[in-house]
Amino acid sequence: MNFIPASLFKLNDIHNLQISGRGGKEKDISSIFSNANRVSAALYDYEIVDGENLYHIEIKKQANDQWFDIRKYHNLSKHEQEILMLFVIHQDNQIKTVAIIQLGRLLEILLTHDEFKRYGWSPKVIKIAQELHDECPELQFKAKLKVLHFVKNFRDEFQIIYSA
Repeated sequence: MNFIPASLFKLNDIHNLQISGRGGKEKDISSIFSNANRVSAALYDYEIVDGENLYHIEIKKQANDQWFDIRKYHNLSKHEQEILMLFVIHQDNQIKTVAIIQLGRLLEILLTHDEFKRYGWSPKVIKIAQELHDECPELQFKAKLKVLHFVKNFRDEFQIIYSA
């Protein structure tokens, strides 16, 4: 799979990134992009312009368990389904894998494989999560994904940018 040109990434110093700990590492991780603009959008963190192409990128950094606010995925537009989910998988404070998949394909896999239903990955749960959010905007409703295993088991669906 090839969702974005590899030339848009700077990986020379990826082994020097300090990314362990909870949240807030998007800015540090963004140093792997050649040219990215931080944005404040509900579904993505960065935009990269490459000629006439515009890429929207959501960064997910985790050793394995990643929690998703699934109500955001209710009734996505075609454009939103093309958002690139960039998974940065780390171990012992070292990046092991950087993998990209389109949001729409990620959801298609999660919603069609029974093994993910127990974590809340179903169209019904996503719809209910959105309905609850509409009524209680401060309510958080999250579903888990074991990212390390997901990338390993569905590797052919990803563009692997980096692997240690």
